[in-house]
Amino acid sequence: MPFSDKQQEFFRNANHRWNIKVGATRSGKTYMDYYVIPKRIRARAEKEGLVAILGVSKGTIQRNIIEPLQRIWGTKLGAEKVSQVSKIRGSSLKYCYGDEVVDWNPDVFNMLKSRLDKPYSCFDGACNPDAPQHWFKKFLDSDADIYCQKYEIFDNPFLSR
Repeated sequence: MPFSDKQQEFFRNANHRWNIKVGATRSGKTYMDYYVIPKRIRARAEKEGLVAILGVSKGTIQRNIIEPLQRIWGTKLGAEKVSQVSKIRGSSLKYCYGDEVVDWNPDVFNMLKSRLDKPYSCFDGACNPDAPQHWFKKFLDSDADIYCQKYEIFDNPFLSR
């Protein structure tokens, strides 16, 4: 499937430590991650640090991220086991993908920030918008190295009318 203009824009510009897509369900923001995640992992293959995929629950990570990745790339991807967040405590991460970030406990996100400690570490994530006073919105408005792309349902030209 070709990528939409909005998705191609993300591929071109998402080269920051924090690369976030915010927007409506079915707007195309997660589909492209099935190509971004392997690209990021391959780019850091020989570098120190762990790779993590985090989400609200093992079930949502499995359904939203792992299964689609395996349908596209096969089971050799090695992502059939999802670790608990506590397993990253004390670890150094070279890459992390975050699913449904606004639904996370802020303490988990704060711990993650301290674990992306390599000069080449980066995070890709997607979420649906929340209230302007939400803790993640405050992070997005901070001076961190963030690329934030906003999606609307109309940004997905592949949906049926």
